[in-house]
Amino acid sequence: MEYKLYKKADQRTSIWSGGTTTQLAIFPADSVYMERNFVWRLSTATCEEEESTFSRLPDFDRILMVLKGNVILAHQDVRVAKLGEMEQDSFDGAYRTKSFGVITDYNLMIRKGNKGALEPVNLEPNNMILECPKDENYSLYTTAFYCKEGFCTLSINGETVMISQGDQIVIDSKMDESLQLSVMGEGTLVRAHIWFNYESDTMRPTYIPPEKTSFDDFLTCMYLANIQFRGAGFFFKKLKTQWFDEELSKAINKIENIYLTFFVGLAGAIAAGALTINSCSAAVCALAIIAWLIVDILIVSPLIYLAVVPKPTRKHIKDISQLTPYEQAVREKELGTNVRLEKLMKKYEKSGRMAEQIRDAEKNSDL
Repeated sequence: MEYKLYKKADQRTSIWSGGTTTQLAIFPADSVYMERNFVWRLSTATCEEEESTFSRLPDFDRILMVLKGNVILAHQDVRVAKLGEMEQDSFDGAYRTKSFGVITDYNLMIRKGNKGALEPVNLEPNNMILECPKDENYSLYTTAFYCKEGFCTLSINGETVMISQGDQIVIDSKMDESLQLSVMGEGTLVRAHIWFNYESDTMRPTYIPPEKTSFDDFLTCMYLANIQFRGAGFFFKKLKTQWFDEELSKAINKIENIYLTFFVGLAGAIAAGALTINSCSAAVCALAIIAWLIVDILIVSPLIYLAVVPKPTRKHIKDISQLTPYEQAVREKELGTNVRLEKLMKKYEKSGRMAEQIRDAEKNSDL
């Protein structure tokens, strides 16, 4: 068992389309909300417009509890919910949801396949024993307390923690661990229960510690720099059994999307030709261009890659038979994505007719 107290003074507030939001806690702790790579997230938010549209989160279930004000949640084509202070609604993050009303709320987002619940706790001056319900379908249990108003002291397996208004405490435990909680104070808490399973290789990329640049990195970059052409799999058979992880793919795209190696190679060839064409024969000029192209292939382009790609580079190249579940899911998504078509669609997204023409063309071509 371990716990962490998030003091109000340390919390960060950001702006969303309908108001503000404050992330209170997220698991895993290094998750990024915008990347949707978390298991659960606790936050408070304000809806400052009479009408607000919620972000869609199809991989998550949501629970919203009103801390202040009144609201109507309209889940398009599903149902509506009218909520007053300390009332809550649970709904699928995939719903197209709008809120009507100016409120402050408390939110639990939890990845589908796991389970969560919120409940108000009205504090009393006398000590109250709190239960920690178990669910054997899950290996991990987190309970969290947000102090809506007032103050309290929370006893966690005999250790006392002071919680003030706006503070959030998160207590993590394994399902088979003993957890004894009691609380006393004045005011109101919002308590979250989160039952979940978590295996890093099913949800997160494999962490590869960075290392100093080595000669092997240069050799790997020589390979990478010279397979970036259509039909490379025909000449490099092992490409059919290799997969480049997200970090490496991002670095390669950074180089290739601006055709950096191509323009450097072209500029060098033009320079080699220009320097020799007036003072030497055509044969010497051709040899100078060929010599430059060899230097470019063996040294210049690999050095460009070496400056950008992660190290150790070779560890970011995976055999497709040894991918983690997370990597398999990413690869399947990549195989189902047509990068060229998406670029064209983005370019012409304002022209519905043109977009339809592109779709029709895609069906009859190998774009």
